[in-house]
Parts: sequence; C-alpha cells; structure tokens
Amino acid sequence: MKVTGRSERSSILVLGVGNILYRDEGVGVAAAAELATRDLPGVEVLDGGTLGLSLWGEVEGRESLLLLDAVAGRDEPPGSVIVLGPEAIQKELRLCLSAHHLGVSEVLATASLAGRAPERVAVIAMVPSCMDLGLGLSPVAEAALGGMVEQAVHVLEDWGVLAHA
Repeated sequence: MKVTGRSERSSILVLGVGNILYRDEGVGVAAAAELATRDLPGVEVLDGGTLGLSLWGEVEGRESLLLLDAVAGRDEPPGSVIVLGPEAIQKELRLCLSAHHLGVSEVLATASLAGRAPERVAVIAMVPSCMDLGLGLSPVAEAALGGMVEQAVHVLEDWGVLAHA
C-alpha cells in the first residue's frame, strides 16, 4: 500500500485512491505515485486503492489529509482538475460516485466522531474521460496528470511543505 519507502508516520498524508482496473478511475493512484518521486519533507504518500474503510488507521490522528481521486458526474470536461475544500468535500463524498468513496466518507466521519480527524482536508480530483475496464489512463487523463500533481504540490505548499525538485 505504501508508495513512499518511509517508515515513520508523518503529520501530513497524501492518499491516492481509485481502482486502476477501470482506466481513469485510477488517476488518484497514478498522481500519488508521481508525488512519491518528489522530495516532500514531512509528507507520507500512500496508495489507498479501493481499501475504503480499511484506511481508518492511516487517516486517524493526522494533522492534514490530501486525497487524490477521480470525480465523475460533473459538468466540467474530462481531464479537468478540481480542488475541493472542506465544504465541497462533504457534498462530493455524500454522492458516493464509486465504491471506494463510501469508505473514505465513513473513514472521515468516524475520525471526526472519535476526535481523531485531520484538521485540514483537501481533495484534488480529475474528471475522468474513460471508466471502461482496462489498465492505464486514457490519453486525456495522462495529459492532465501533471496538472493534477502540480495542484497537489500547491496545496502542500499552502500547508507549509517546502517541495524540492
């Protein structure tokens, strides 16, 4: 599950979620893999795949959580990168657009009830172009992946992370 090789628990977690067997549904995992190649001090990057509620132990007690995912059912064109803040996240997660969203929503709700929710939560999402069964991102998602990663870096910089090339 870990994308990074770090063994310590960082206060900031970047969590890529999605199902890589459904093309662009796996864009969050692909973005996490790209971020893991960068020097991001104090940041742990994980591939959460479709683990859903099983991610509780990874999320609880963190200071900050940045989710990377695909988000379907929007008016924006495929390949659009969307940054969601706390209010928008709750609305999006209630829609449960795929199986793993239900688990992520439950993890955040459980962490909140237990008083162990991250203080800061943001989502960087991409509107998928192709959700067909198959491996690899569509050309549209592949072209937009760099923009998704850069948006994630901007959020981390806003949180005080000094990214190094």
